[in-house]
Amino acid sequence: MAFDQINIKDCLCDMYDIKRKVKQTKVVHDVKGHTLEISLFNAPKDNDGTIFTLGDCIDNVIEQLEQELKLRGQEI
Repeated sequence: MAFDQINIKDCLCDMYDIKRKVKQTKVVHDVKGHTLEISLFNAPKDNDGTIFTLGDCIDNVIEQLEQELKLRGQEI
């Protein structure tokens, strides 16, 4: 399916639900020998030492979808 055929509002609703659930989910994260319990939202997006979090990725997808919706002349 081409991007222009995707129902952006449905995708946004899904992403808002995912964001809410990921914020509520706790994970154990090891930082330089210290074990921390953090929100999955704040966990690194990969194991490569990145500064970017899953939350950053989720927010980026939401922002892109919201922009596309506005370009289509639809309200969020």
